[in-house]
Amino acid sequence: MYFWEKIKVWRKEVGDFMNLHDFVHGVDPTIKLVIEDEFPGTRCVGGKYVPSTHSIFLYEKDIKIQCRHLFGSNECLESYQWIILAHELGHALDEDLLSLSAKFDQTEDIGLLYQIECNAWEIGKKLIPFINSELFSSIKDQSLAHYHKEMEKIS
Repeated sequence: MYFWEKIKVWRKEVGDFMNLHDFVHGVDPTIKLVIEDEFPGTRCVGGKYVPSTHSIFLYEKDIKIQCRHLFGSNECLESYQWIILAHELGHALDEDLLSLSAKFDQTEDIGLLYQIECNAWEIGKKLIPFINSELFSSIKDQSLAHYHKEMEKIS
């Protein structure tokens, strides 16, 4: 059993503890959560959403590496992994994702990718009010920094 499945989070509105799978099921029971050891490619990817299977994949080792890289330790690892999950849930719940993705495929406009990511962050933030908002904003800003740089090159 992965350590993720053992994590318990206090859920104020219900007053009970739950794991990541229970959380995803509570948000949308049609979303499949798959937790794997590491991303199969060469990049360091903490999570991804696959629309064709309505599945979220989380990668334990990659999330640990990302957390340590951003913060110098894994002290906030539990919160970090909840933020990654919420971001991927944001993609899964984004009603505009498929149309924005199709437009991007036609135009390769980096602004569309930025919009896709912003949507996921905004939706995800609403799902985890129990996570420190400053930590969430820090991770979000770091994630979006690449898109800001790319869009500056264009303008």
